Amino acid sequence: MSSQPQPPSSPPSNLQGKTTWFSSIGCVTTYPDRRDVFVGGALIGSFANGDYAGRNIQLIACLSASGVHRENLAKAFGISSRTLRKVVGRYEEGGLVAIVEPRKPKSRSTVTPKRYEKLCAWFNEGVTIDEACKRMRGRLSRPAVGRAHKRWADERKAREAKAAADHFEATRQQTIDDLLVVSSSDDRRKQRRATRTRGASDPTPTQSSSPRAAGTPRARDRSLDAVAGGPAQQVQHVGGWIMLAMLASLGLYRTAEALRAEVARSMVAQGKRFMMAGTLRVALDATVLSLTIAERTVEGVRRLATPTAPVLLRASGGTSPPAVRNALGRLARHAAGSFELLMTTLFIRDSEQRASSPERVVFYLDGHMRPYTGKKTIRKGWRMQDKRVRPGTTDYWVHDEDGRPVLRESSPEHESLSKRMLPIGDKLRRALCDEQVRVFLVFDRAGAFPGQMAELRDAGFEFATYERKPYRRFPVASFPHELTLGTQSIAYAEDSKKNLRNGRGRVRRIMLRMPDGEQVNILAVSTAPADEVIRAMLTRWARQENQFKHGVERWGINQLDGRQVQPYPQDAIIPNPARRRLDRALRVARIREGDALRKLAQLSEDHPNRLRQQQEIDVARGQQRDLEAERKATPTHAAVRDTELAGKLMQHTDEYKSVVDITRIALTNAESQLAAILAPRLPRPQEAKKALANLLGAPGRVNVTARRVTVTLQPAGTGPERRAFDHLLAELNARKLTLPGDDRGRPLRFQQEKR
Repeated sequence: MSSQPQPPSSPPSNLQGKTTWFSSIGCVTTYPDRRDVFVGGALIGSFANGDYAGRNIQLIACLSASGVHRENLAKAFGISSRTLRKVVGRYEEGGLVAIVEPRKPKSRSTVTPKRYEKLCAWFNEGVTIDEACKRMRGRLSRPAVGRAHKRWADERKAREAKAAADHFEATRQQTIDDLLVVSSSDDRRKQRRATRTRGASDPTPTQSSSPRAAGTPRARDRSLDAVAGGPAQQVQHVGGWIMLAMLASLGLYRTAEALRAEVARSMVAQGKRFMMAGTLRVALDATVLSLTIAERTVEGVRRLATPTAPVLLRASGGTSPPAVRNALGRLARHAAGSFELLMTTLFIRDSEQRASSPERVVFYLDGHMRPYTGKKTIRKGWRMQDKRVRPGTTDYWVHDEDGRPVLRESSPEHESLSKRMLPIGDKLRRALCDEQVRVFLVFDRAGAFPGQMAELRDAGFEFATYERKPYRRFPVASFPHELTLGTQSIAYAEDSKKNLRNGRGRVRRIMLRMPDGEQVNILAVSTAPADEVIRAMLTRWARQENQFKHGVERWGINQLDGRQVQPYPQDAIIPNPARRRLDRALRVARIREGDALRKLAQLSEDHPNRLRQQQEIDVARGQQRDLEAERKATPTHAAVRDTELAGKLMQHTDEYKSVVDITRIALTNAESQLAAILAPRLPRPQEAKKALANLLGAPGRVNVTARRVTVTLQPAGTGPERRAFDHLLAELNARKLTLPGDDRGRPLRFQQEKR
C-alpha cells in the first residue's frame, strides 16, 4: 500500500468540502461546521466541530477497518498523532464509555497534594519560586508554584502565630506575676542599698547605682520628695497628672516595668546593660503628657520643655524627643509583642466586665487605611474616604460596645477584612476570663461573604452584619415588630433564613424597615434576641466610626510614628505595576478613539478635517492593538522580584508604633471613663471630651507632703463646666489614685482653685 493511496471511489458529487484520504477506501470530508466520514463510498458517520465524543467513536470505527494508516487517519480527522494515541489508550482501558464521557484535561497548573508536599519541603530548605519551577521541569507553571508558595507562607505564619499565642496563653499570668515579684524585690533592694550609701548632706534619695546604658535618655528619675516640704510650686500642664494616674490604674506602667525588668535580667546574664526603670517611666510620662495636650505624636514632647518640666516629669533636666524615642524604641525592639498582648488582655477583660449581657461580649471590627505621604515606595491600598488607592498601611481595629478601642493589628499587604476576622476573633476569645462567654463580632459589608460567615459560625463565634444587595423587598405589612432606637422608630421582622449556598447552610436574617421607608437586612448567627442584635448593628457606626474620627483628630492614630523601613518580601505576590500601566494606557487610547469618532460624526461629508480625524482614529486603534497584544503577555500579579519594584518596595516596621498605639488606646479608654463621669453634669453632654481636654491641659500648683500629693488646678471653663469638674475631681479623689513611680504610693488629691 502506498503512502498516498488512490481511492477507487469518491464521496457523492453533491458534497463540496475538502476531502482527505486515510486509506484506499476511506476518507474524511471537512466542512466549516462538521466532518463527514466515508468508507467504500458510503457515509458511515458525521460529527460537528467540538463534538469530541462523536469524533472519538468514528476514530475507533475507522481503525477497525483494514489498511488504515494511523498518521493519515489523524491528519484526516484534524488531530495530532499524540491525540489519536490517547484516544486509543483510553478505549483500550475503559471501553467506549471512556472515550464518550468528557474528560477534564490535566492542567499543568494543578498542584496535587503530593506535589504540594514536595514544594513545601523545598520551600522549607530555602528554595525560591524560580528554583522550584526549574526542579518541577515544566510540570507546573510559575503562577501555580507562586500560589503554592503563598499558601505555604500563610500556613507557616498561621502555625507560628498559633504557637506563640498558645505559649503566651500558657505562661502569661505566671510570667507577669513572677516579673512583678522580682521587680518589686529589686526596687526594695535598691532602696535599701541607696539608704545605706546616702550621705548626711544628701537630703534626697540617690539614683540607682546601675550605670546608664549607652543611648538612653539623660533625664534621670526624680522622686516627689525633691519638692516635698516646701511651698506649693506652679506647674504647667499638671492637669495631665490625671491621665498618668489613670493609666497607672489601668496597668500600663506596671506591665511596661515588668517587661523592662525581664529584658534587663536577660541582658545582664549576657554581660550587657539595659535602660533603668526611671528612664522608661520618664519616657512614658512624657509620651502620655504630650498626647494629652493634643500634640498627637511623640515629637510633641518638646511642648513640655517649660521651666516647670522637671517637676511635671519628676526628672532632672527634663527630656527631649530623641531621648523618648530611644527609650520607647528599646522597649519595642525587645518586648513589643508581649507588651501588646498583655495590655490587650487587660482592655478586653475590662470590656468583658462592662458588657451589657453576661452571655456575650460585643466587639466592633473594621479596617482603617492609614495613608503614607513620604518618599519611600510603599504598597498601595484602597482608602474609602478618598475613593481611590493610596500608599499606606491598613489597620484592623477592634472596639467594644461602648466604642472604646481594645486592639489594633496592621497589614502592609492590605488584606481583606474577611481574612483577618478569624485570627482576631481567636485572640479575643483567648483573652476573655470566662470560657463560657461568647464573642459577638459586628462588622459591615466588607466581611459579609458567605464563606467567611460560614467559617465564623463553624468556629463558634456569634456575629452580625448587613446583607449585600440585591435581596427581596417586603411590603409594610410584613414588619410586625417595632423597636425604638433613640428618637427613631424602626419596624422589623424575622421570618426567614438566608441560604449561604454551596452546602454552607443557613444563617439568621432580620429585616428592618427604616423610618425613610428603606429596607435593610441584617444577617446574624446569635442566640441573642432580635432587638439586641439590631441595637448592636445599628450603633456600630456611631460608636466605631466616630471613634475613628476622634482618634485621628485627638490622639493621632494616623501618625507614622516609626520611620524605620525594611524591604518588602521579594517572593510576595503583588499586583503587577506593568499591567496596571498598560491598562491605563489602553483606557487613554480608547478615550482618544472615542473623542475622534465623536468629532468625526459632527463633521459634514466634505469637511477638510475629516481626513485628520480618520487618521487620529487609525492611530488610536493601532495603539490599542499593540497594547492589547502586550497586555496578554503581561500577568496581572507577579512576585516582587519579577517587577520593576524589586529592591524599591518597602514596608514600615510596626514594633515602635505598636508601643505608641497601645499608649494611645490606654489614653482613649481613660478619656472615655472620665467623659462618662463628666457628661451627665454638663449642660451639653456631647461636649464632655472637649471640656475634659481643657481640664487635662490645665496648669496648677503642686503641694507634696509625706502623706499625699495635692494638685490645685486652674482650668478654663464656664460656671457649669467648673461645677462638673468639681464632681469629677471628687470622684477621682475617692479612687485614691497614685502617680506612677511614686515609691511611697501617696494618693493624689485634685481640686480647683477658687475664683
